Amino acid sequence: MRRGLFFVILTVLTLSLVACNVEDSKKVEANTISNANLTEREEALLSGPADQSFVFDFNAGDQYKEILVWVEKYESGKLVGKLNSMSTGIKNTGMMVFSTVKVNEENNQSRFSISVHSDDATSTAWSSETMKDDNFSIVSGSNPLDNISIKNKNMVLASIAYPSSEEGNRTFSTDFYEDIDSHMNELKNYDVVYLLRCTFK
Repeated sequence: MRRGLFFVILTVLTLSLVACNVEDSKKVEANTISNANLTEREEALLSGPADQSFVFDFNAGDQYKEILVWVEKYESGKLVGKLNSMSTGIKNTGMMVFSTVKVNEENNQSRFSISVHSDDATSTAWSSETMKDDNFSIVSGSNPLDNISIKNKNMVLASIAYPSSEEGNRTFSTDFYEDIDSHMNELKNYDVVYLLRCTFK
């Protein structure tokens, strides 16, 4: 029952954001992706059903026809798996929503969701993940750079992380988002990290 309710809420949420953000995605520079500028109403819609949420607008121009989106999971700096891998067709502009919601309090089960809307169509992928319990601190954030070039392959758009106890609540540096390959050592500061990544083709 709760699973079905989550899907309904997520669908309504995505459609509501799409209705509000169609024009905003057209204002994004060509061949870039950026954090969406949400209104208070849109932020309220997201904060209701979702524990964590990130929204991005993109403008792929005429060159790119497909987007590949996935979540990578790291433990103590080592890649241990991928979640929610999804590929879908796009046309010019669009929007991406990444969210998590706890669906089972007893065993800390959360549902990760990625939705991509472009050309009047929405594609969504879900997966379940056992998160750390609420006694652990959590640090989340999105890429702070404006107008990220979609020519960059495997870019990092957002992160959800559980810091190791000695590190406190330190967030990832701007350099990490800009060039993850040269700053992989930052992942070692966290027990568990989830990274939202994407590539345009």
